[in-house]
Parts: sequence; C-alpha cells; structure tokens
Amino acid sequence: MALQRVLVGSPVCERASVLRAFLISLKSLEHEGFLIDYIFIDDNDSEISEKLLKNFKREGSEVTVLPAVKGSAAEDTDARKEARLVRVAGYRNRIIRYAMQKEYDAVFLVDSDLILHPALVEYLRATQKGVISELFWSKSCAGRSSGPNAWLMEERAPNSDKRNAALYKKEADRRKKQFADRLKVSGIYEAGGLGSCTYIDKEAMDKGTRFVPARNPSQNTEEIFFCIQSGTMDIPLFVDTAYPAYHIHGEKDLEGALDYIRSSRGNTLRFPMVKRRKQG
Repeated sequence: MALQRVLVGSPVCERASVLRAFLISLKSLEHEGFLIDYIFIDDNDSEISEKLLKNFKREGSEVTVLPAVKGSAAEDTDARKEARLVRVAGYRNRIIRYAMQKEYDAVFLVDSDLILHPALVEYLRATQKGVISELFWSKSCAGRSSGPNAWLMEERAPNSDKRNAALYKKEADRRKKQFADRLKVSGIYEAGGLGSCTYIDKEAMDKGTRFVPARNPSQNTEEIFFCIQSGTMDIPLFVDTAYPAYHIHGEKDLEGALDYIRSSRGNTLRFPMVKRRKQG
C-alpha cells in the first residue's frame, strides 16, 4: 500500500536571514508513516533568497519551485497592500490546485516568517480535522504579541443606529478577547477564520476550500483579509495550540527563532503564551 503524501507549500517573499531559519524548520519536519514534499512560489526580490529556495533539498522529498506572477505596482499605499493580499491569496489557491492535480492526501500551507515545531505536521495530520491551523501570535513593531492567527467571524451591527452599533462593538471586542484568552490554554478550538499555518486534507480540498476575500468584523476598519472560507461548504475550521509556531516579525526575533529551533529539537519546547489544560 502506497504511503500517503502531504505537500508543504509556501509563497515566499522573504529576507534571506529569516528564510534561512524558516527552511531549517521545514527540513526538520517529522513524517513517520507518510511522505512530505515541498512547493514554493518564488516571489522574492532578493537574489540571495532566490538562491536559498533553489538550493533547498531534502532526501526522500520532492521540491518544486514555481515562479511568481508579478502584478503592476499600485500608486496608492492601501491599493498596493490590497493588491499584495490578492496576489498571495492567489498563490495559496495555486498551491491547493497543484496538490489536487498531483493527488496529494493533504496540503500544509505556511508563511515564510514562521518557525515550526518538528512534530507539527504529524500532529495536525493525527487530529483528523479537515481544516486546522496551528496557533501563532503575531508581533507588532514594538515586539509585543498583537493577536492570534485565528478569530471569530461575526455579523456587523446595522450602521443606522450608532448607539446599538457602539454597544455591539463593545460586546464583539469582549468576545474577541475571550477567544484569544481561551487560546492560551492548550487544546483544539473551533474558529470562524484561520490563516498562515494551515493543514487541509483531501476531502476539504475536494469540497472547494479556498482562500477568498472576507470582511473581518473583529477589526475596526474595512480592511480586506484573505482567509480560508469553508462555512458555506459545512467544513468546520479549527485552531490547535499544542505546538505553537514562532513568528519572526523582524531581525530582532532571529535569536529567539534559533532558540526555538534548538529547544524544539530537544523536545524541551517552552512557550510562555500557552498553559497546559488541567486534566479532570
């Protein structure tokens, strides 16, 4: 009987120093009883980063590097940011289509500024959830954690009644904080939206799980987010917190990334944001 195959995929536009750490963690991913292959979409502006992707190899794994499709530069800053989001969402969907064409049993989509625990893909596969993300806490420019990569998805209050809208926002903010606090305890939780570190099995891909634009009502602005949307296809979304990824926001986080890699390889992972759920 042939071994099942998981495709690890990432659109990459990354600084070489961060990309090196990312690729080290990818090469360390464990895969007992199944195979891991890799696919990258090279959206880099750096020749060094391009070479790092081109030279990435792992014994027993196939590595595919596809060229990016560069869009026209937008003059407006917001328009440029939105165009970038649209392009990256397209890259992720392109990876999903590639996984389906090559008949992979699952795809694991991950951003190139994350460092992964070696046991992560094995663990997410074992959960038997169709769509599940691993938790990480994004960092602000000040280096503080600014939020998880999973969120609730709620309807907005009518704009006609400002008082009711203000009350609704207060309640939505309370629930947003409550959800984030819940993620600080190890476990698997259902979510409304996910991103950046997501395992999708073949059944969910076949049903049409894709990255599409969505308004995120937990935000104060109308900024467009691209996340997995599966609710209309009756595919629940989950976030796991057992092996949280490490987010590299800037050069200052590289030392912590290397510490994370060393500790996770020694099975002594320490992550201050997560507490273990009490048994019983």
